[in-house]
Amino acid sequence: MAAHITKAKKIMLLSFLVFILFLSAAVMTPLLLGPEFLMAEDSLEPSKEYDAIIVLSGGEERLDHAAELYNEGLTSHMILTNSTEDSTTPEKAMERGVPQSAIFEEPSATSTYENATRSKEIMEEEGFESALVVTSDFHARRTQMTFDDIYDSQTEVDYSFVSNFFDPSDGMTENEKRITFTEYVKMGVYWFRLLLE
Repeated sequence: MAAHITKAKKIMLLSFLVFILFLSAAVMTPLLLGPEFLMAEDSLEPSKEYDAIIVLSGGEERLDHAAELYNEGLTSHMILTNSTEDSTTPEKAMERGVPQSAIFEEPSATSTYENATRSKEIMEEEGFESALVVTSDFHARRTQMTFDDIYDSQTEVDYSFVSNFFDPSDGMTENEKRITFTEYVKMGVYWFRLLLE
């Protein structure tokens, strides 16, 4: 009986130590990497024509940037993820010069992961082989990690990130601190989720 209790104590102690290790990593990673790590470089090739631009919901500046790229002739199709959100409606895209015939709506995504999986379904249904994903700069690292994992090597995916209020170089506002913390938490969760698939 005493050996059974000792074994249970060892398992509890090991579990606690693993928890402390993960907690320490979760706290230290953002401190070591900083908010700048969340941002990534564009991989947009201005001379290339993409089969589609995929606009992630979450801010009107994303749609503004995507519409500019569309109007520059980088693509003839636009996929609006979570197209029921006010910032990425087909009506707003049309106001920015994107014709209705070029717009594909994905109305139900509620996360970056679903943006990737559901836009991939549209890409496959339409036979598209290349895409330019547009999102905010602070959302860049998680978006790349997710789309690179979800999309296979059959589809070429590049990225264009729009700058907005997120500028850690001038000091962090409370909103920027909150976004930084949230993005790191979500990156950890997404990394684990993608690892298990």
